[in-house]
Amino acid sequence: MSNEENTNTEENLEHSIEYAWGVVIVLMLCYTFSMLDREIISLMVDPIKAKFGVTDFQVGLLMGPAFGIFYTVLGIPLGWAADRYNRKQIVTYGIALWSVMTALCGFAGSYLQLFITRIGVGVGEASLTPSASSMLADLFPKDKLPLATSVYSLGVFIGSSLAMIGGGILLTQIKDVTWTLPIVGTLEYWQIAFIIVGLPGLLMALLVYQITEPKRKELALDADGNEEKVSMRNAFNYLMQNKKLFLSFFLGGSIIATIGYHSNWYPSLFMRTWGWSEQEAAFATGLPSLIGGTTGLILGGILMSWMVKNGQKDAALKIAFIAALGIGIPAVTMPLMPSGIMAAIVMIFAKLFVGIPLISGIAMIRMSVPNQMRGQFTALYFVFIGVISTSLGPVIPGFITTYVFNENIEMTRYSLAIAAAIVVPIGATLIYIGWQEYKKVVFAQED
Repeated sequence: MSNEENTNTEENLEHSIEYAWGVVIVLMLCYTFSMLDREIISLMVDPIKAKFGVTDFQVGLLMGPAFGIFYTVLGIPLGWAADRYNRKQIVTYGIALWSVMTALCGFAGSYLQLFITRIGVGVGEASLTPSASSMLADLFPKDKLPLATSVYSLGVFIGSSLAMIGGGILLTQIKDVTWTLPIVGTLEYWQIAFIIVGLPGLLMALLVYQITEPKRKELALDADGNEEKVSMRNAFNYLMQNKKLFLSFFLGGSIIATIGYHSNWYPSLFMRTWGWSEQEAAFATGLPSLIGGTTGLILGGILMSWMVKNGQKDAALKIAFIAALGIGIPAVTMPLMPSGIMAAIVMIFAKLFVGIPLISGIAMIRMSVPNQMRGQFTALYFVFIGVISTSLGPVIPGFITTYVFNENIEMTRYSLAIAAAIVVPIGATLIYIGWQEYKKVVFAQED
């Protein structure tokens, strides 16, 4: 990808608001596919344990660090690339990579091979949000960006729900199916499912390639009025100038987001605690996520846009703090409910709040960071999410079950409740600190 591609004729076209919303929908679908490929493994805990003879903790490593570490490590260089090169191409190649690697998960013949292919999924998915959020910031004015970001972020809950509901149906329909292939040997039904959900993502890669690269706006300028070439050192210096804001919110938002990744264990919770089937557990996990998560993101985005338009420039982190407080009770009590039905209902309220800090962080970066640094700051935010939320979110409940409750799977509900009770107060406190600093930064811009 060359710098010339960044300044071609296509890129300098101004786009209509209708086109901008069309791009949002395409990118939201990409996010949906990324979450589908990321989360489908949640329905395969027991068959993976049976095939490879591993513990809950080791499965947690597949769901978390195997994906999250490289998702995290590559976030910064891909964010740097998003600030300099053709963003639609970065996303296109990333989708193709994670789709192929998801399909290859189905060919894994050992725990190590499955671990490596999950790493590949993380590498590909690291390309998406830094470039996507940078593109959205160039397509929408500040007062409309929170809603656009919310619509894009719907992919989190639509994809997770599709993984649960669609994945549950798929696994039920193919449970008695096996494929015998040359060299590879016999593939079990859950391996076939990886192949089926992975390959359609290649069509999304082709669709993204048709997007016109948006013209970059609000660029930082040098003393001569020319576009300033911003290095990683410049971005680091800006971070250090505002370290209390960015580090406290990035850390707090990521800690709260671990609640979202506890849901990797929710299908197992319903099957182990209330004896539900795979398909029933999938619906019980997916439907509340779809209802609560999408409702929370849309209402949060509308409210945030309205508040910014009416002069409340600190709206992004004010709403994030309210959401962090709101998630506490439902996240802790959901796994302790006396019935699966009640747990699913309470889950709706947990999902209502869990996605809001994500869009708050992206909106906060748009409001407070120069254009040439936004990709890097978005990537840094997702480094925190990768290290803390994506990597540790699934691991903590599995660790508690394996090492505190001695692999007693009937204690899964208590592992989830304990994990939520630990992370919510810490995350909410850090978000509050970030909010107070954010007010100083955004209102100082008026002076």
